[in-house]
Amino acid sequence: MISSKMPRILATLLGAAAIVSLPGHVLANPTYPERPIQLVVGFSAGGPADLVARTLAPALGRELGTTIVVENKPGADGSIAATLVAKAKPDGYTLLIAPNTHSINASLYKKLPFDSAKDFAAVTLIGESPNIVAVNASVPVTSIKELIEHAKAADPSLNYGSSSSITQFATELFNIQAGIKMQRIPYKGAGQAIPALLSGEVPVMFSSIMTLLPHIEGGRVRALAVTSASRVPLAPDLPTVAESGLPGYEASTWYGLLAPAQTPKPVIARLYEAMEKVLADGEIREKLEAQGLVLQNQINDPAAFQAYLQADIERWRPVIEATGVAIH
Repeated sequence: MISSKMPRILATLLGAAAIVSLPGHVLANPTYPERPIQLVVGFSAGGPADLVARTLAPALGRELGTTIVVENKPGADGSIAATLVAKAKPDGYTLLIAPNTHSINASLYKKLPFDSAKDFAAVTLIGESPNIVAVNASVPVTSIKELIEHAKAADPSLNYGSSSSITQFATELFNIQAGIKMQRIPYKGAGQAIPALLSGEVPVMFSSIMTLLPHIEGGRVRALAVTSASRVPLAPDLPTVAESGLPGYEASTWYGLLAPAQTPKPVIARLYEAMEKVLADGEIREKLEAQGLVLQNQINDPAAFQAYLQADIERWRPVIEATGVAIH
């Protein structure tokens, strides 16, 4: 004999089965977060990406009601950190602060253990940090047009200093668009590259605004332009490369927050909501802007940032291919 309770029990079981079969984001823990969150940075402590992470971490932790622990995992232009996050459990407790080396690495490294777009869930684009095109004060140029003419006439070719893939390919993009061929002199970091510019060992450098401003103000380096799409508050008198004779040129360093792919959508939404509040805080904005960051207010929601990331990967691919540079 079948119990009268059986239809209800069956309905309950079927309902539970249906819930289990739903996409993972439906099952997200509504109390997230319940423990500290690891914020991974693929560069050494004290660098630009690390400063962004450590500026955001306390405020983001307060918004989420937990502790944000910044972990530095430097190496391979951020790929070591990205690998760690891509392979982490997609539960919102392991996140990545990524600069646009993340986009560049997709073409620069031939055997990455992750897909730079598909293996990550975008949370938000934080902002961008323009580079400055600078020359040693002894170089007889005062504008981008003059630099291009000087480079075309130089024999042997002008050298440029570079300490990262971001500045390397920003300069190579300039080479391509200007129809010139400055030769790269690599340095391990800004600590070695900047003295080379100051001494004249290299006459030209594209480097971060915060790295170069003190030397520009001291008169040992001459700034020609910023690499962003528009002028920046920290140096409002500096024109952009685009308005200085190379229309369409833009090559700033952006910073964004990523999670592992398949992170539940409500968790991504919770992180995005918290980041929105953090980035709207006047004190936080002031600290980030003092680091040379121009906060991004248009491409900030997860869907827009995911599309931006994919487009940026495709944008750098032909530049890297044109240089013939590849890391196997």
